[in-house]
Amino acid sequence: MNRTEFEALRDLPGKRISQDVRFIRRAALRPACEAEVPIENDQGVDLRMSLHFNPETGSKTVNVFVPGTGPICRLDVDGTRHGDAGRSHKHALQTEQCPDRNLPDRVVARADLSGRSMQEVFDDFCRAARIEFLGTFFSPEEV
Repeated sequence: MNRTEFEALRDLPGKRISQDVRFIRRAALRPACEAEVPIENDQGVDLRMSLHFNPETGSKTVNVFVPGTGPICRLDVDGTRHGDAGRSHKHALQTEQCPDRNLPDRVVARADLSGRSMQEVFDDFCRAARIEFLGTFFSPEEV
């Protein structure tokens, strides 16, 4: 996927998540928990969103990926420092190699999200990506 194809997906009309977001704990990820939901759209493109929350560190990740291609956009909040972008930053696809390389090329600081809850981070991401959320968000602290 190249940048033009990424922008076409980013700008797709009618993107929505109609499922509830429910986090689950897996033994291999403890103490972190995760959720995954499809991003429906009017073009029928297979898009998925995964969310990751670690209650011990407070780190939060929202990752959009295309099955078979890999990650195309990711928001990390209160996680591992990423150079000058700090602990809260957004990654976006720039080249066809980005999904294989874990989106290293365009990292933009998002310090404004530091300290926010997982739901606030999710809501901000959906708003910015023009994804309508029609389900119920169950807090990962409830898992």
